[in-house]
Amino acid sequence: MQNARYALLSDAYPVALCQDVDGLYADPAPTPPVRYELRGCEPRGELARAVTEALVEGTAPLGPLDVEVPDGLWRLDGVRVVGARGDAVTVETTGEPRRRTRAANPARCANLIRVPAEPPAAPARTGVTFLGCSPRGALREALAAGAEGFGPVDYRVLARIGDLHHGGEAGRVTGWAASARHHDLVDLTVDFPRTRLVPPQTRGVWELFFGGRPAEPGTWRRFSGAARAEWLRQAARRPRAAAEPVPGAVYELDGTDVVDEVSFLCALGEAVYGPGRDPGAPGGAAGPGAPGAFGPEWADVTLVWHRADVARACLGVQPWSGPRPATFQELADALRKAGARLVLD
Repeated sequence: MQNARYALLSDAYPVALCQDVDGLYADPAPTPPVRYELRGCEPRGELARAVTEALVEGTAPLGPLDVEVPDGLWRLDGVRVVGARGDAVTVETTGEPRRRTRAANPARCANLIRVPAEPPAAPARTGVTFLGCSPRGALREALAAGAEGFGPVDYRVLARIGDLHHGGEAGRVTGWAASARHHDLVDLTVDFPRTRLVPPQTRGVWELFFGGRPAEPGTWRRFSGAARAEWLRQAARRPRAAAEPVPGAVYELDGTDVVDEVSFLCALGEAVYGPGRDPGAPGGAAGPGAPGAFGPEWADVTLVWHRADVARACLGVQPWSGPRPATFQELADALRKAGARLVLD
């Protein structure tokens, strides 16, 4: 099937290519927080601050937290302190802990214990129908045998060039029927977790990048929040195929909509490299309060930042749950340190 938009996989093998989908794009159900107890800890630094705030307010946001216990080093994301008693600190996180090899200032504890969660009142699942599918392999055999179901399967959102935008867990195939829209193909209904539904704005981002990069300037401005971050992710995962900044050149950055670090990177990539391109993450993940460093390719480049007042008022001041975002002054200083001449208009 040419230009399939979606694929279903079983044990990493494609079992269907599909033209469209119904029900995937909707507001996802909130992911239930995972609760852990940090036992035998002596809270220090940001953890100590959050514990003190939680004792007064009942809860306190913390962001990512590295925890060192006897069996290794672990990273907890989206941490919120919800209680403390003696040498035990109770936190909620947005997912499972991830193994780390190093961390600057981990919280040293005797143990990290997951607190069992109460089962949900009802399974948070819904039916998602993949339309115009061409079954293959084990799924085609199951359809031919008249099986009542198949799975579980994963799904992939594809791009025209064969790359993929996104993928994840789907669920069991619970039904199929001849497709009303696509001749000689079938529609497959999948029992899908509501927490993995995709926000509708994200679909608009993927449509823009389906056939490559958007050629129209300013497409990132159509989106906000997580969808704008997804626009930047799609731009970043494709080779720029463009020359580095030219020493002595002057680039014009329209700062009208630069209200956070993501929109700054979207605008900067477009100003220097053209539509649908990112400038690269400056210096990688440098940690809270540090924007990293721009590379030597920025030396002797002049960047005229129009409407810099918007960024000056907004960058680094919004509420956050993860690492503190870079401020306007930190980003400006990083560009100047790399040798760029910054003109604020």
